[in-house]
Amino acid sequence: MSAVKSVSPRTIAWAALAIGGVGLGIGLLLAPRDTLAACVASLLGLAGIPLGALTLGLALAPVSGSVRDQLWPWTLVASRAMPALLVLVLPGLLGAGLIYEWMHQYSDGFRGFWLWWPSFVIRGLLYVGLWCALARWLLPTTLRNPAGAGLGLIAVVLSVSLAAFDWAQSMEPHFASSIFGLLWLGRLMLSGIAACILFSLFAGASRPGVLRGLLSAAALAWIYLHFMQYLIVWYGNLPEEVRWYEIRARDWPLLTWLVALQSLVFIVTWWPLSGRRVPLAILAGSTLLLGLAEGAWLSMASLSGLSGLASALALFAAAAAGAGMITLLILPRRSA
Repeated sequence: MSAVKSVSPRTIAWAALAIGGVGLGIGLLLAPRDTLAACVASLLGLAGIPLGALTLGLALAPVSGSVRDQLWPWTLVASRAMPALLVLVLPGLLGAGLIYEWMHQYSDGFRGFWLWWPSFVIRGLLYVGLWCALARWLLPTTLRNPAGAGLGLIAVVLSVSLAAFDWAQSMEPHFASSIFGLLWLGRLMLSGIAACILFSLFAGASRPGVLRGLLSAAALAWIYLHFMQYLIVWYGNLPEEVRWYEIRARDWPLLTWLVALQSLVFIVTWWPLSGRRVPLAILAGSTLLLGLAEGAWLSMASLSGLSGLASALALFAAAAAGAGMITLLILPRRSA
C-alpha cells in the first residue's frame, strides 16, 4: 500500500499534454481541416482561464470589497498561463488557408490588406503579445495604479473584439454581428471568474456565498449578450444572419444544447445551497467545460464538410493539450 502514491497534478498535466499532442499530430495527418478548426475552438474555449482572469483582475483592481480580496490574487495565478495562448494560436494562424474561406478570395484596398495572410498572422501574434504584456507587467501593479487598470481594460476589450472577429466570426464570411466580440468577451469573463473561484475555493475561500453572487451575475450578463444578438438577428430577419443560427440548430444540435446548458448555472445559483463550497465548485467547473463547447459553437459550427467523429476527437486532443499546457504554467515552480 505504501508503494501506491497519488498522482501529482503536474504528472497529469504532462500526460494530458503528451496525449493531446500525439492526437493532434495524428489528426493533422488524417483530417487536417477538422484538426485545425478544433485548435481554434479550443483556443476560444481555454483562453478564458488566463485572458478572462486578466480581464477580471483589471476590473477588480480599482474597487474594494470581499470579492476583490478573495479573487484578485488568483487572477495573477491564472494569468500566468497567458504564454500558452501563443502556442494555441499558431495552428489556426499557420493553417488559415484550410479553414477561412476569405483566404482564397481577392480583395483590394484596406479590405485586401486586412485579409492578407501575413497581416492576419501578425495581428494574431500582436493580440496575444499584448495580453501577455498586460498580464506580466501591468496586472501586478494595478492595486496601486487604478488608472493603468482602466487603460488596460480598454485595451483588452478592443483587442478581444478584434480577435473574435478575426478568429471566429470570419469563418462564416457572410455573417456579421457588431456584438460578436462582446459575446466572446462575455465567455472569457465567465470562464475567468469560474477559474478564479475554483482556485479560491481550493485555498479555503472565506465567503463563498459572495463568489456565488459574482458567478451568477457573470452568467446573467452572458445570457443577456446572447439574447441581444439573437433578438437583433430575429428582428432584422436577414437571411445570412438567420442561417448562422439555423446551421447550429440543424447540424450541431448537441453542441447547441451544451451551450444552452450554461443558462442553468444562472438558475441554479438561485438555490441557497449553491453558495456552499462543493456545489459552487461543481458550477464553476461545469462553466469551464461548457466554455469548450461554446468555443466550438462559435467557430467550428460555421464550417461545412467537417466530420463529426474527427472533429470531436480533434477537439478532445486540442483541449487536452491546451489544458495540460495551461496547468503546467499555473502550477507553482518546484523549489530547488
